[in-house]
Amino acid sequence: MLDSGVLFTDGERAHCHSRPDPYTSLAGLFSAKEAFVKALSSLGGAPAHTFPEVEVVHGPAGQPRIQLHGQIAQWHRQQRLAMEVSISHTGDLAGAVVVLLAEPARSGGPAS
Repeated sequence: MLDSGVLFTDGERAHCHSRPDPYTSLAGLFSAKEAFVKALSSLGGAPAHTFPEVEVVHGPAGQPRIQLHGQIAQWHRQQRLAMEVSISHTGDLAGAVVVLLAEPARSGGPAS
């Protein structure tokens, strides 16, 4: 059996184990991480990263967000990318979509 620490952070595991169906929730998070990697591959030039560096967190209303760590987070900031994620699961199926958006260039001075 695969060690879930290879795929998920402590926070992700805690979140999923607080849900009525932890395994469906873990499948949804895995789907989001995989969707992020696939979206990222279309850009090229991203540094190597591991799945725990791509963490799925949840907002106050439960909305999923991807929080990056390590070199991939730094690269993402330098690229000035915005990101949206949607996770869906029903029964024993899970899927996710991640969209990477280029932030518009700012005019009138250096970027902050």
